[in-house]
Amino acid sequence: MAKRKKLPKSERIPEHVSGKLHLTGSSRFIGDDLKPAGLQYVKILFSQHPHARIKLLDFSRAQKVPGVSAVLTHQHIPGENQIGLVLLDEPLLPVDEVQYRGQPLALVVAETAATAEYALSEIDVEYETLDPVLTIEDALRKGMDYVPERHIRRGDVEAGFQRSDLLIEGTFSTGAQEHLYLETQRCIAVPGEDEYITLYSATQSTSEVQAIAARVLGVNSKDITVDVPRLGGAFGGKERSATLWACLAALACQHVGKPVELKLTRSEDMLFTGKRHPFEAKYKVGFNRDGKIQAYKIELNSNGGAYVDLSIAILERALLHADNCYSLPNVSITGRALRTNLPPNTAFRGFGAPQSIMVMEHVIERIAHKLKVDPLQLRKINSYQPGDLTPYGQEISETSTDELLERLAKKAKYQDLRRETDEFNLIHDFPKRGLAVIPVKFGISFTTAFMNQGSALLWVYADGTISLSHGGVEMGQEVNTKVAQIVSKELGVSMDRIRCESANTKRVGNASPTAASSASDINGYAANNAALQIKERLNRIAVDLLKEQYQLDVNEGEIRFADDQVFSKTHPAGRLSFSDVVKRAHLSRVPLGAHGFYKTPGVHFDREAGRGNPFYYFVYGCALVQVEVDILYGNSKLLKVFIVHETGRSLNPEIDRGQIIGGFMQGMGWSTFEEVFQDDQGRYLAAGPSTYKIPTIRDLPHLFDIEMVERDCRQSSVFHSKGIGEPPFMYGEAVYFAIKDAVESLADHNTEVELGMPATPEAVVHAISQILKNNIFSQKASKETLK
Repeated sequence: MAKRKKLPKSERIPEHVSGKLHLTGSSRFIGDDLKPAGLQYVKILFSQHPHARIKLLDFSRAQKVPGVSAVLTHQHIPGENQIGLVLLDEPLLPVDEVQYRGQPLALVVAETAATAEYALSEIDVEYETLDPVLTIEDALRKGMDYVPERHIRRGDVEAGFQRSDLLIEGTFSTGAQEHLYLETQRCIAVPGEDEYITLYSATQSTSEVQAIAARVLGVNSKDITVDVPRLGGAFGGKERSATLWACLAALACQHVGKPVELKLTRSEDMLFTGKRHPFEAKYKVGFNRDGKIQAYKIELNSNGGAYVDLSIAILERALLHADNCYSLPNVSITGRALRTNLPPNTAFRGFGAPQSIMVMEHVIERIAHKLKVDPLQLRKINSYQPGDLTPYGQEISETSTDELLERLAKKAKYQDLRRETDEFNLIHDFPKRGLAVIPVKFGISFTTAFMNQGSALLWVYADGTISLSHGGVEMGQEVNTKVAQIVSKELGVSMDRIRCESANTKRVGNASPTAASSASDINGYAANNAALQIKERLNRIAVDLLKEQYQLDVNEGEIRFADDQVFSKTHPAGRLSFSDVVKRAHLSRVPLGAHGFYKTPGVHFDREAGRGNPFYYFVYGCALVQVEVDILYGNSKLLKVFIVHETGRSLNPEIDRGQIIGGFMQGMGWSTFEEVFQDDQGRYLAAGPSTYKIPTIRDLPHLFDIEMVERDCRQSSVFHSKGIGEPPFMYGEAVYFAIKDAVESLADHNTEVELGMPATPEAVVHAISQILKNNIFSQKASKETLK
């Protein structure tokens, strides 16, 4: 057997920085370290009503429980009782009215968690219940918008309808989704001298927690340090939501003057925190008999919960992705974010785009059904071409949808698979198979322009090892690996020289949230900038050393760094070790630290006009899936998945592949079986994974074929890479449409069925009952057979 050739260090794919730690159980999360001396425990009194006036809150008995250090309400807040960010609408603790079930009313701080829990039962609360608003329909009727409705318009949509051969109207609803990160919401607060507090917070937004905690405590940002070693998952659920729990912990710490730990149980986390925003859409589309869309009008309404949180930004991204991959000459997009008496809904992977893309793809499927054309062909007919304008006026200067769809069809042998699926359905009574395709165009950047900035701090020590701090928070997506790779590549050193530090507001201040699929972009560019500064200083040292040791007369422009060595491009035989160059630099009093900064160029968006260039670039890709549905019980299983995804020049193909698989499975879960139930009192009914089903390894398909298209793109990020975190989520939506395709095969695709979303077994059985009710069947699937 031939021995495998060992690649030089510069050509190897770097290891997952945290991989060995995770595998051996050595990675540290918040609360895993030794507890600080004198640690106190915080438990929370949660509201039991979705909307009520507080008539009585008596904690006198709770204060007398042995071991209780403090019971805190809004009266004990020394600064502002306000944690709102976009709008100042969210108190840390309510004064006289609760707005959602699970809203914190008071804190108990005690020597043990059990004591704090018992003391909660000694607090007397009396409410005057008020009628809650829980649905989008009720919120619309009562005009409970956070802000006036938003619009994006292009062309003349009414004239477009008049010119269209055919029109379709309808509604479509998408559901909520529980984040179900492994690590629940938590924070450890440790006091220091002179009002100083360190917050070890499970947050994606270190600077936000720092600023809001300072506001609540009546101190300055300099008095608060936020430190995040890593998160045990987040998916957006710790971008804004973590601020509440961190501020409660900070309040308790300041009041008792001792370290405190606040940690939600799994049930508390699932019952009392926000989810993905449910959306309801009304649409109208006009198109010609050749399949070309002439006009599209859509109204998107979201259920934001009790406080605004990130609902406005999420709605905005939904509006900006309502077109998905399709050129719409005449379009009107309207959006409303609505206040209800549910826990504030919040960021979740995709940030509004999955909801509006789902509606657009539903519309495409309906057009294809109406015209009796292949949905894949219809998507190609309407896809963006270079030079086209989006509804908000950004030019599509580089697009690959058509090419990627062609690659996908070839890879999956689409026509053969379609024929095999139809033949299977002809000869089988109860299992039916379906196919579906979804393309994706996802914009990369924060739509709030100022947030598109990153910082990094780099120290090269005298022994040649490196400390790297940046504004990103590590939460399993391996942003640390990617940013370290960028430094490794720029300085030509091995990854084992680099240690990625925790995210810390003292080392990197004013950091943007780790979100929007932009963390590797903005923080990677910043780290690259810092590395270049140090490299430029080392160049001068290398020139002198090469002359001393090898009598080489070279200039700084010839110096190269690779494989832990420094050498001249024109005289590569004479090599210096990176460590020796660094040591000489230190002895020569050359600074070996650098702060790097990056701001994304050219992004802007006028919200009033609905125009601008909100995205630095777009990520493109597409997916094709095959499913099998048991028409008796409504169960479905995933058989085959084909994905073609354009990565630019991937920084780490294995990490990106993992993100594609994970994103797809999470999107499949949302669209097919993750259903969030609530009762008429705003109480979520699933309090753990036993009553809330998420995808597991058993839900993986028999065939999962991923092609990552690596190439230089004019519009891309550091080292020509592209963001990866969110775009693959939308591929999972194809599973919903494949299930619908399987159900409609019962009637030879001659009639449409309304399939609820998510496409749970119950929803599938209900869709099949529509065929039974309407007495529309294929010759093979007789009514008697179905009965």
